[in-house]
Amino acid sequence: MKIKWPITGLLLLLLLWPNQDTAQEKEIIHRGEQWLQYNLNVITSEKWMLFGNTGTRWRDSFEKYTLFFGRVGAGYNLNRTIRLSSGFTYAELKREGATYLVEFRPYEELLVRPDPAKKFGLSHRFRFEQRFYNPFVDGKIQSDNTFALRFRYALSTRIPIATLSKENPDFKLSLGISDEIMINAGKEIVYNVFDKNRFAVSPTVQFNKWMSVALAWNNQFFNTSTAGQYIHTNAFWLQLTHTLHLAHRKEGDIPIYQNPVIPTSTDATE
Repeated sequence: MKIKWPITGLLLLLLLWPNQDTAQEKEIIHRGEQWLQYNLNVITSEKWMLFGNTGTRWRDSFEKYTLFFGRVGAGYNLNRTIRLSSGFTYAELKREGATYLVEFRPYEELLVRPDPAKKFGLSHRFRFEQRFYNPFVDGKIQSDNTFALRFRYALSTRIPIATLSKENPDFKLSLGISDEIMINAGKEIVYNVFDKNRFAVSPTVQFNKWMSVALAWNNQFFNTSTAGQYIHTNAFWLQLTHTLHLAHRKEGDIPIYQNPVIPTSTDATE
């Protein structure tokens, strides 16, 4: 019997979703966070695209600077619904505004998205990450590091809400909804095999074919390296996305960009 992608995705989420009733008996740290991010996509041909993004994160109403990151990568479209990508992330984890840990993270990704001709559908993103954590001491990245693997599955959709201009049909409002499960692996992973669950709701204004802005609410529940300790965050995530179309393609054929998710600190207090 053939199982459709949406059913498979929903089953995966149900199987991997953490038991938060059990987690309520543990120590749970609650946080409020603020994220800013800029995304750049360059459509170079019918098959290829380049992308990059950078961003910063704060906690407690911008009082505590916790993260800076940058990412570059490339994607190849096998067809209208399947894309293979590979990229590299650099991240600086902060404590009291100063960098204490640097992460180098190559990754590989498979994206299965709905047919562009359809107004509604589900996207499935599978990502495999190799994570190298290097201490940052006296302004220098140390050579000693710890290594871990992470497997991620994201299920998402985008719902068109309204066209905001009769003169400009590209001026639109939509609502993105996504949920992502992340699983850790490696000899350094003891208590946090389950890394996190991230649920996001993202109202997005598309001004034209080249520019959009989104303000997302991000609800995140994740494990720490300390036994029995969990962190629950509510984050507001402002993103500006800029797309350059260097290839002559129909708008409906342009792949939907999947907003990246950046690492959080392995330190339970950060």
